[in-house]
Order: sequence, then structure tokens, then C-alpha cells
Amino acid sequence: MEELAEKVREKFGLEVKDMADAWKLVEWLEEREWVVYIITAKNRKQVDAWHPRYGTLFAQFGEVPNFGSIFEGILTVALLAKELEEKGTI
Repeated sequence: MEELAEKVREKFGLEVKDMADAWKLVEWLEEREWVVYIITAKNRKQVDAWHPRYGTLFAQFGEVPNFGSIFEGILTVALLAKELEEKGTI
């Protein structure tokens, strides 16, 4: 988890320590037209995102976006979206 937080710090200039900090990434995604899906159930923590010019993030990678925590999922989704933005894909 520390590695993810460090990557977020590098890419976004944001110190993420809790869900309030992570929610800033959800807002960043929203500003860029991403729709963020957060699903939580017993033994299931899922975060995914959809963009009108890209599609569903994890469908593109062929993976189920299941994480150990919603916090981890938000950080991962934001980093993947940032990478797509940096590459000019979106």
C-alpha cells in the first residue's frame, strides 16, 4: 500500500493517508469525465471506471477490478487513468 501512496504522491502531488484524501482522486477522475464504480460486499471490494472515449478501464485489461480495500482500488484506478492521460490515450 505504501508503494501505491508513493506513486500517487509522485503523479498527483497528493499525500493520501485516508479515504478523504483518496476521494480527491475520485473527484479528479470525475472532472475528466470518468464514471467511477465502487462496489463493496462481503469478501468483495471492487473499483472500476468508465470513460466515454475509452470504455471500462478493467474491461480493457481483461481483469476483474477486485481489491483488498476500496482505498487501494481508488488509488489504482486513478493511477491507471493518469497513465492513459499521460500517454495521450484519453
